[in-house]
Amino acid sequence: MELDTEISKKDWFQEENPEYVDGKPCVYVGKTIHHPLCRKSMHLNCKTGEWKGKVWECFCHRKSGLNQCKEGNRSARRRIAEYMTGHLRPRLYKKFNPQRGPGNNAQAELDLALHLRGLGIGVCTDAKEK
Repeated sequence: MELDTEISKKDWFQEENPEYVDGKPCVYVGKTIHHPLCRKSMHLNCKTGEWKGKVWECFCHRKSGLNQCKEGNRSARRRIAEYMTGHLRPRLYKKFNPQRGPGNNAQAELDLALHLRGLGIGVCTDAKEK
């Protein structure tokens, strides 16, 4: 998901993205069993501190229709929630999907994050190198 480039001014962002090229996009890379549109809905509607009583919409038939937010966004997403634009960048992730199984998903998340950073794109992710 695309992030506002204002995030690139944060010290922690610059530490995580030393090869970031000013003017390139900034994105959040995550893994999920859901379609990216479902995750977009989760991220935009289940924000930390604002999730109680809110719903998100599933588009991929895993949990079709409206679903209650059960918790707010976690981990890295807490500090990036205010920068999420809600725009997906399918050209950046399509060739990495679909994945099969949790191990593959985690590796694909890391591979995509490293690939995008190599292109000078700013990346926020929970993926960690082993």
